[in-house]
Amino acid sequence: MNTTTDCDVLVVGAGPTGLTLAITLLARGVRTRVIDRDPGLPKLSRAIGFQARTLETLDMMGIAGRFLARGHPVRGVSVYIGGRRHLGIDLSYCDSEYKFILGLPQNKAEDLLRERLAELGGTVESGIELLDFEQGADGVTALTRSPDGTEQYLRAGYLVGCDGAHSKVRNVLDVPFVGQPYPWDWLLADTELDWDGAADQVHTFWGVDGQPVAFIPIDEKLWRVSVPVPGRGGQPPTLEEVQALVDARGPGGILLRNPETLTCFRCQIRSTDAYRRGRVFLAGDAAHIHAPTGAQGMNLGINDAANLGWKLDHVIRGQAADPLLDSYGSERGPAARQVLAFSDNMVRFAMEKSSLKRSTRMMLVRLPKVQRRMAQRIAQLTVSYESSPITRGHQVAGLPRPGQRMPNVVVRGGTLHEALRGGGYVLLGPEDGMGGWILVRPDGYIAAVASTGDRRSLDDFRSALGAYPLNA
Repeated sequence: MNTTTDCDVLVVGAGPTGLTLAITLLARGVRTRVIDRDPGLPKLSRAIGFQARTLETLDMMGIAGRFLARGHPVRGVSVYIGGRRHLGIDLSYCDSEYKFILGLPQNKAEDLLRERLAELGGTVESGIELLDFEQGADGVTALTRSPDGTEQYLRAGYLVGCDGAHSKVRNVLDVPFVGQPYPWDWLLADTELDWDGAADQVHTFWGVDGQPVAFIPIDEKLWRVSVPVPGRGGQPPTLEEVQALVDARGPGGILLRNPETLTCFRCQIRSTDAYRRGRVFLAGDAAHIHAPTGAQGMNLGINDAANLGWKLDHVIRGQAADPLLDSYGSERGPAARQVLAFSDNMVRFAMEKSSLKRSTRMMLVRLPKVQRRMAQRIAQLTVSYESSPITRGHQVAGLPRPGQRMPNVVVRGGTLHEALRGGGYVLLGPEDGMGGWILVRPDGYIAAVASTGDRRSLDDFRSALGAYPLNA
């Protein structure tokens, strides 16, 4: 067996979460390796939607434009009962420049992320399976196996499990993954449709049996048809089976043709509180899984990576002490619980058998205040870190609260997201049109605020965090 010791971070899993983390680290000069047990064969795409907050994260990475050029904007959700539209959720209520969900299949998104990874000098080592690992005081030793059966030890400062719902990293750590399966599976058909539904809306119908079917646009021609059914053990459907369910639950007259994929999504809701164990971390589906309703899961994982990446960078550079890494779990754990609860509520609403209860909830969602809240929740813009141990809780009248996400404001001839691409903190002040001082973290969240005459206390706080020099 051979041993290598040439990486600071070993990322296990090359899905959107692992690729985002590797890009974040490589862009900051952190030596990073990515391994994935998959030999590189084409994958079915479960996730198809990028939320506003994720697009903001991609913009801070400098690659949002690539995704926008390939994706298809979806600007709202329409809900129908008996063929009549009862409710619409308008995503223009989002407090973001991205007032839509970007339709883009996960496999195409991974191509874009791998392209950026290669530009930074990184590669995905496909077909490399993690067998085991051990931690020491100054690193992690991982045992891997290549496709030809050769076993090798890899040495890294830190190891991050981004290896999905059946995570080997989580299994080796032997930490709880608490939750339960849903009593339903989701049948998914990515297919062309003969109908006149607007291609910038998600359309959800309830049929006469009270069961739903959703039509989610992927691009101008291709739609994802999503149909929950009683648990069936993961057996893929036929096109004829999905067509029959669409006929029963939809408005009628919708023909499915030329399917690209027909799959069955076995669904559970589970999560762990063990985001960190020593030098090993969990992110994405390795830490939390839930129903596909609302296009939340991939986005949650990508933003796990954005949170962890800059913290690993600061600690590895010696700019911050090890306890900074503890804040990853204390921030992303509550974020996951919030998103999982929201997704679960959408599932319960979709599967509600009482038409009266459904109608009552839809009446509430029509209220403008609730519309705004729903749009923000769908976009994951309500995630905040106000109770984080690395957020300074002091508030200043007229300024946003510490821990909140900072909008992409104009700063010194550019934008905040552009300024954050350097990997450090950004200090916004009166010259940026702020009514005081705002210290923004590398992931776009507010670390602290101070009044106009109190910048010194903000500088002291930044020094205590171990922040390396400001980008602006």
